[in-house]
Amino acid sequence: MVQKGHKKKEGGKDLGKLIHEHDAKLKGSLLWNILKQSLFAIIVGILALCLFNYMDTQVPEGVTEVWSARILDTSLRTMGKVILFLNNFGVHGGVCRFTRKGVDMMLTTLITGSPFGLGSDPELKIYDTVFDGVGVRVYEPVNLKSNKRPALVYYHGGGWSWLSVGRYPYRPSLAYYHHGGGWSWLSVDVYDGATRALAKRVGMVVVSVSYRQSPEHPHPIPFEDCLTATKYVVNNAKSLHVDPSRVAISGDSAGGHLSAAVAMAMKKEIKISVPIYPCLQLFDLQTPSYIENKDYIPGMLTDVSMLTYWLNYGNISYNYIDDILANRHTSQKLKESLYAKYVSPDWYMKEHIRTPSLRNMKKKTNFGKTELSDKIQETILNPDFSPLMVPDAKYKDLPLTYVLTAGYDVLRDDGLIYYQRLKKAGAKVHLAHYADGFHGMIFFFDGPMPFQVGIRAMNDLVEFLKKNL
Repeated sequence: MVQKGHKKKEGGKDLGKLIHEHDAKLKGSLLWNILKQSLFAIIVGILALCLFNYMDTQVPEGVTEVWSARILDTSLRTMGKVILFLNNFGVHGGVCRFTRKGVDMMLTTLITGSPFGLGSDPELKIYDTVFDGVGVRVYEPVNLKSNKRPALVYYHGGGWSWLSVGRYPYRPSLAYYHHGGGWSWLSVDVYDGATRALAKRVGMVVVSVSYRQSPEHPHPIPFEDCLTATKYVVNNAKSLHVDPSRVAISGDSAGGHLSAAVAMAMKKEIKISVPIYPCLQLFDLQTPSYIENKDYIPGMLTDVSMLTYWLNYGNISYNYIDDILANRHTSQKLKESLYAKYVSPDWYMKEHIRTPSLRNMKKKTNFGKTELSDKIQETILNPDFSPLMVPDAKYKDLPLTYVLTAGYDVLRDDGLIYYQRLKKAGAKVHLAHYADGFHGMIFFFDGPMPFQVGIRAMNDLVEFLKKNL
C-alpha cells in the first residue's frame, strides 16, 4: 500500500514538472520571438537610417519634388561609385561598354519609366541611319508633309563619354555604324523622350547625332562628327525634305559645348543655336557656380565629375585633377594674358550668384605650374575645345542664340559668361535662366518623375523654336 501511494505521489510530481517545463519553454519561445522581432526591427531601422542619410542630398531651393531629386541623385551616385571602382582597377575613367549601358538604362528608366524606352510612336517616323559616316537617329512628324520642313540637329550630353549606348528597335540592321575604321554603338535612348517631344511639339525634323565618344575618341573627333552630320543636313536638305534656311542646332552640357563650337564653324548656315547649360572652358574651375553648386544633386554633376569629362575629351592625364581644380594648371603668365579676360569676373552676372562673398571675386595671378600650363595650353585655348577662348569679334555674326542656364549647376557661369559676351559682341542672343534649375533638368519634363522646372524649361524652348525657327 505504501509503495503504491509512493508511486502515485511521484507520478504527480512528474506531471507537475512536465507542465512547469512546458510553461518555461513557452515563455522562452515567446521571449525569443520577441527578441528576434526586436532585433529585426533594429536592423531594419539602422538600414533605413543609413539609406536616408545616403539619400540626404542638397536639393535646390524652389524644387518641390524633393524625393524625386533624392532618388535621381542616389541612383546616379551609386552608378558613379561603380564607375570609380572600375577606374581604380584600370578601366580609364570607368568608361566601358558595361558602365555605358548601365548609365543609359538607369537614366532611361528614370526618365521614361522603362529601361527599354518608349517604343513606337504613331505620330513619328523614327529611324537610325548614317549621314556621311556619322550615326544619327531621325524623327519625322508624319503629319508634316511639306518639302520645306524646319530641322533641329541635336548633340547629346554626357561629358562626351556617356549616354549613347544600346540599340534602337526600328532599324536593327543599322544599329552599328562605321566611321574612320572604328565601330560604335548607335543609339541616343536617354534623349529619346526629349527629341520626340521637340519633333512633335515644334513640328520639325529632329536629327539626333550619335557621335564617337571619349576617351576612346578624344577631341576633336566628337566635334568633327557633329560638324559632319550638320553639314550633311544642310547640304542634303532637298533629299531630306528640309528647308536649308531653317536649320537649328542644339545640345545640352557637352552637347551645349558642341553646339557653341559648331555654331562658330557654320555661322552662315545655321539659323538658331541652342546651347543648354553648356560647358565652355577649362581655364577657370573656380568660378562662383563651381564653388557654390558642387554639392547640389551631385550624382548629376560636380566639379570633379565635370573635370574628368574634360580630361577624357582633351586626352589629359588624371594625374592633374588636383592641380586643375585649384587652377594651378595655368601659369602666372597665362593668368595675366588676354585669355584670362575672356572668363574674368567682369563677366559674372552678380544677380545670379547666391553667395554674397562670391559676387566680387578677385582672381589671384601669382601662382601656377608653368610646365603643366605649357603642356596643355594648346588644348585648353583651342576655340573648338573651349568656345569661350576667342575674342568678342568672333561672336559677332553668330546665328540667333538661345542660352539656357540653371541656377544650381556648376556650369551656370559658363553659360552666363557666354550670354554676356555674345550680347556685347552684338550677336542676337536670348537668355533663359532658371534660378531653381539643376543640371539635367531638361530631361524631366514628363515621365514617372517630372520636375516643374524641367516642364517650364521644355515649354519655353518649344515656344521659342516655334516662334523663331
